[in-house]
Amino acid sequence: MERTYVKSYFIVLIFPIFFVSCFDSFLPYQSLKWSLGWEYRFLTQEELVHFSPGIEDLSLEYQTYTIPYVSLEKSSSKYLSARIRFRDSMGYEEPALLLHGLVTFFDAYCGEVKLQSQFFYSTMEKDSANPKLNITYNRSFVPILSFPKECLGNYVYIVFFSEGILPIGFSEPPLLGDPTEHQKAIANRSQSFASLGFFFLVLGLFSFYLFERRKKKQLLAFTWFSSISGIHFLSQSGFFGLFYYDSILPSFIIFIFTLFLIPISCLYFFEQLVGSGRWNVIRMLWQFHVLFSIVILALAFTETIPMSLAIITFVWLCLPTLVVQIIVAWGQVSAKKPKAILLVIGASALFILNAHDILSSLGILDSVPRSSHWGFFIFVVCLTLYGENLFRNSEVKYATLQKEIITAARIQSAILPPSPPHWDQMDISVYYQPSHEVGGDFYDFQALGGKKYGILIADVVGHGLGASIIASLSKFAFFKAYKDWGNPSFLLTAMNEDLVKKSFGRFTTATYFYIDLESRKFMVSSAGHPSFFHWKAQSKELVEIKPKGKPLGILSGLTYGEEEYSFGPGDQFLFYTDGLTEEENADRLEYGDKRLARSFLETITKQSLDPMANILENFHYFTGLSGAPHDDITIIHLHLKE
Repeated sequence: MERTYVKSYFIVLIFPIFFVSCFDSFLPYQSLKWSLGWEYRFLTQEELVHFSPGIEDLSLEYQTYTIPYVSLEKSSSKYLSARIRFRDSMGYEEPALLLHGLVTFFDAYCGEVKLQSQFFYSTMEKDSANPKLNITYNRSFVPILSFPKECLGNYVYIVFFSEGILPIGFSEPPLLGDPTEHQKAIANRSQSFASLGFFFLVLGLFSFYLFERRKKKQLLAFTWFSSISGIHFLSQSGFFGLFYYDSILPSFIIFIFTLFLIPISCLYFFEQLVGSGRWNVIRMLWQFHVLFSIVILALAFTETIPMSLAIITFVWLCLPTLVVQIIVAWGQVSAKKPKAILLVIGASALFILNAHDILSSLGILDSVPRSSHWGFFIFVVCLTLYGENLFRNSEVKYATLQKEIITAARIQSAILPPSPPHWDQMDISVYYQPSHEVGGDFYDFQALGGKKYGILIADVVGHGLGASIIASLSKFAFFKAYKDWGNPSFLLTAMNEDLVKKSFGRFTTATYFYIDLESRKFMVSSAGHPSFFHWKAQSKELVEIKPKGKPLGILSGLTYGEEEYSFGPGDQFLFYTDGLTEEENADRLEYGDKRLARSFLETITKQSLDPMANILENFHYFTGLSGAPHDDITIIHLHLKE
């Protein structure tokens, strides 16, 4: 049964979070909206060096600070002065202004009193062409401006540095309140972002561990999505001070790149989760986001357009994307997918809380933006719970499949001879190694009476469970045609007719070897199987025999030819499947027929007591194979005693 309490908890929690987010009466401070009383003007480098509040008080160049539209203007100057008349302490005994978000300013003044500096500038370096400022980061900087009583009635000025960084106040307005409450707000904000960052990174590490075990694309997509999200939130907490010193720029660059990567990774994961074949719109969205991000960031970092414009465009693009995700999530609910309501809850929370913060930043909604990261948290948790349900079901199916594969392996081992036969005047050794738990190779030995014997070696195309099933059918077809065991061509023809009806186009190659010890002759018929080797002891000659024939199970009505050869005492034969000769080494070189022939000759020359061991030693030395091969391998060695 579905655990409905999970759904109920999220439905109950999302409304209080949204309610608290939209009403500032719950906050211990008040926001000073950029649209209410703030003014701005851009400064030249010379004006920055000689900046004086007394002179600025008389300036008529200041304009109404209409955030974010001022950020859309590409100014030749990289410095900006923002001011507001401080008329009311709003009941605070020690009023202070908290500047949170991406704050990068040189100085803050209240009247003629300098309140604080985030960046210092020293004397200018005189270059013949380009005068520059020596800019140094203030390591003791805390973004809280405490106002002395003398500030009341005067202008508060913030002179900030906007090179590569958003102008102050783009996303979050300053907050007026008690300094102690501001310290708590900074600590809570840093802890929230750091906690979320670590939470997402841990999720990413765990999903990567699962991916290494199961190799599922959904797990890899979630690893990417969760890890990028974790880095994004940690960048906003400064990675616990790693990038807070000397410069804020590294944190900003990481923040921007991960900001643009998050929707791409999220949409890709969403596509993998709900099914790429059906929801092609999700695939098109993340591919479009990739193209958009490359173009817009290239324009922004080359200063063709302001970074502010890039982010505003990005924000307005993301909102319709979130709406599409909600629609897709409802589609999963309509399809009655288990726990699909979690997708709806997560996508809706992300949309609502992000929309709240965006509208607050634009001044459309009278609230303080501070909820988007919690929307993101709810979204990731919902995706995780939904994915966990899918992966858990997948694990159950995987465990069931593993049991079935073990059963199939036992059945297959039952259709293979338990050991090579002990026939008079013959020494037979066999090596068999499937590439998976079950394989598509099979072989059989039959004593036909009167010193006549039959040996079958076959290879079903492919490997794994499907190949093993066809191998079983082929073995049954072999036994069904038992009357033709003394006639190789008739045998393969009968097997082909049987397999055409059952193997559904999956073909099998085979060689049937019929040997008569009395007449000292053997006959062979092949159905597209690799050649085999015959060592003639009397002439000391190695012959490669390549009988022709089409594979079994493809076309009905085929007939197979047979070839007859003589043999002598002491002769040896080597039969094999193509998994042996097609195995590659680290340089992608195949083992091949020629190397196998040399190995066989070396084994005969050494008069090895264990020929199979010697052949395998040479094979492993060349290929470096230590685990399972890429294809099933079967080798049969036959030595006729003198």
